[in-house]
Amino acid sequence: MRDSIRGCSPDPSPGPGPGGDSLEPTATGGLPADWFLQSLVSLINHRPHLRLDVVLQVRGLEVSGTLVSGTAYFERFARAFPDALALTDQAQRQTAYDSIAMHAARYGLRNADDSVDPPEYVHLIEAQVVSCRPRGNVDARIAVPLWRGRIDAVDGFQLRHRHAAARPDRNCGG
Repeated sequence: MRDSIRGCSPDPSPGPGPGGDSLEPTATGGLPADWFLQSLVSLINHRPHLRLDVVLQVRGLEVSGTLVSGTAYFERFARAFPDALALTDQAQRQTAYDSIAMHAARYGLRNADDSVDPPEYVHLIEAQVVSCRPRGNVDARIAVPLWRGRIDAVDGFQLRHRHAAARPDRNCGG
């Protein structure tokens, strides 16, 4: 399946369950992606100037950061990529940059058409990945400048207040 965007409304034909949420497994055996999270990602993809601080729960990990559009994510990734490769030659740096920056343009083209599939990926900047122990204690906290994950792998999410992100002693889930 391709990474794409759609308008900010939920699936027009909601499945069974409370609030139209379907808990039927998908063809791949997993649960379907959260339509509400997809609509938030779509909103951000349509309005690349918007940012939203979130905390995602992903298979026992807590991932917090700022939700950005696919365009903003790939533009930032492209700027960091030549340094990550430790390239010094300017022509090689430009080639590395261009190889990633072209993906930002894909989101720009899709923003004009709401009839495509809903987004499949969430893009965060200035993220922290926290591994939690069973009693809610932090096992490891890793800062990552860019994070990308499949929406259907997200178990839950919440809005994050900026002041909460600055508290390094905070326990998982609290």
